[in-house]
Amino acid sequence: MDATTKRVLDTVNSSVDFDYRLAQADVACTSAHVAMLARQGILSGEDSEVLLAGLKQIGVDIDEGSFICKPELEDIHMNVEAELERHVGMMAGKIGAARGRNDLAVTALRMWIRDKCDEVLGKLFELIAAFVEQAEQHARTVMPGMTHLQAAQPVSFGHLCLAYAEMFFRDARRFGQVREWLNESPLGACALAGTSFNIDREFTAVQLGFAQPTANSIDSVADRDFVLDFLGACATASIHASRFAEDVVIWITPQFGFLSLPDFLAGRSAIMPHKRNPDALELVRAKSGRIVGNLNTVQIVLKGLTMSYCRDMQEDKEATFDSADAICLSLDVLRLVVEHLTVHEDAMRTAANTGFTTSTDFADWLTREKHIPFRQAHHMMSSLVDLAQKSGCTLAELPPATRAQVDERLGAPDWPQFSADESISSRTSHGGTAPSRILQAAQHMTRRVSDLQHVHNSGKGQHR
Repeated sequence: MDATTKRVLDTVNSSVDFDYRLAQADVACTSAHVAMLARQGILSGEDSEVLLAGLKQIGVDIDEGSFICKPELEDIHMNVEAELERHVGMMAGKIGAARGRNDLAVTALRMWIRDKCDEVLGKLFELIAAFVEQAEQHARTVMPGMTHLQAAQPVSFGHLCLAYAEMFFRDARRFGQVREWLNESPLGACALAGTSFNIDREFTAVQLGFAQPTANSIDSVADRDFVLDFLGACATASIHASRFAEDVVIWITPQFGFLSLPDFLAGRSAIMPHKRNPDALELVRAKSGRIVGNLNTVQIVLKGLTMSYCRDMQEDKEATFDSADAICLSLDVLRLVVEHLTVHEDAMRTAANTGFTTSTDFADWLTREKHIPFRQAHHMMSSLVDLAQKSGCTLAELPPATRAQVDERLGAPDWPQFSADESISSRTSHGGTAPSRILQAAQHMTRRVSDLQHVHNSGKGQHR
């Protein structure tokens, strides 16, 4: 084999430039495996002590950054074994009994994703808390609620903050479910058929914090559903992040002027001194595309694979690591934005009182007070909106005679004067935008997050 051929094959086969992230998980898996072998009498106590001491030192070296991976050893798992051999000699080969790279690699990846779920959950809880704080502060801050990016009905900015809190709370539940579903240990499945050694997979599962061992050795090494689940949760959360980023990008423009960001969250234009760009939010928006693409990448990698393990599965890791990094960074950016944004209440209130956004309140009043069927009341108000636009006045300012042109019942002297503030205060239905409801919902969200945190913390390592 010539040097060029060798270089090409070494490059295509090697994963160590990205799966080094699994180094500590590999050490943990190997340590649990050694302890189990000794417990089962497959390995002597003296040998296990030597091996565990060597593995402990490798863990220290990894933490300190002195562990150097060699690309020619293909992956992190062979690198750890080679380093162990450097510490303890040929005895390192004993760790291969009743274990293969297939079950080791997938167990280490499960452990890494499990830890990443915990990290993402922590960031989601912090982001939700920031939204709740803004909601409580701005329960009475009126703004135009929008559909189709058109002013629809007045809402409270606090209500909108809680809408985003709901979206990210669902993400938290989703990552919690992913963590629960993946929390089974494949270690001991070996290459695919299990082993003839008298091993104790329950023991290694408990040692590694798993709820239980996986049930089928073939599926154990073939399964990457947990990767898809994690990438799917990342993709949905990134879409939510992108939607919020888009709203803020629009609202900080001078044309809206609803919000502003501090200088550290907005970069200045290179040639236009007046211009400040929401660079971080635009990058959050863009990262969503990468994260969604990573999910699709792994779906396509897996779709045509035979049972059980195929080397194609090596390609799951770069997408997983990239999505994990991107969603964590995106959530950090959003938390900073929510914590440090400035709300321009006057601009929001002015916009909420512009454009006949209370027309539905008038239609509701006609139905409630005048007993006019709502669909008929809706048509009446549409006609009144047209008249008000032509007259250049508000619905409240229309003269009785003008209103009566549409329907004589509309000429009544008790015509209401709905403002945006009155509109939001009237919407007291469950989940509505009334300030009283918002304050209740904010407290309820805080309790729900606390309950989810408790379930998450108490559920770690529990059998299902």
